[in-house]
Amino acid sequence: MTIVRAKWIRGLDHVIDAVIVIALLAVTALMFVQVVMRYVLRSPLMGIEELNNFPTTWLYLMAAVKASSEKGQLVARVLEIFCKRVRSIYAIRIIASIASTVILCWLTWWGWDYLKYALRVGKKTDILFIPMIYYEVTVFIAFALMLFYTIVEMQECVQQYRMTPTDALVPKHQEVA
Repeated sequence: MTIVRAKWIRGLDHVIDAVIVIALLAVTALMFVQVVMRYVLRSPLMGIEELNNFPTTWLYLMAAVKASSEKGQLVARVLEIFCKRVRSIYAIRIIASIASTVILCWLTWWGWDYLKYALRVGKKTDILFIPMIYYEVTVFIAFALMLFYTIVEMQECVQQYRMTPTDALVPKHQEVA
């Protein structure tokens, strides 16, 4: 795989985008219905808060996956300020990616245990009796996808490290991509 993302990874990005848009529209529609029912018709719709948990959880966790995919998560690149060579910056990023991968392996393992627990217990919502597994499964899926994108990022950092000349200096007042 080259620095340019493979076609199937871009396809996965489009699927995640679609899930985010659908969840966002569902949250918006449910909130609109709740406001109309409660404040216009003066008749609260029982269970709408339960329904809203499903798209809200998917939206929140898939947005975290999207941030991981686009490398848009919050990053404090403090150590890079002190680097004079571009390769040193990529080496620091590789170390950070390895640390993130280890943490996400643990979180994905935890998410898998949580998924097994959720399947075994079979919880349902209080009012509508909808199986809660429909949004509990998102925890495992999100951590697994974040792990995947972190491994892709680490691989890209290794490629950039290998492609950068050893003596390449960081330009003054410029950030390394």
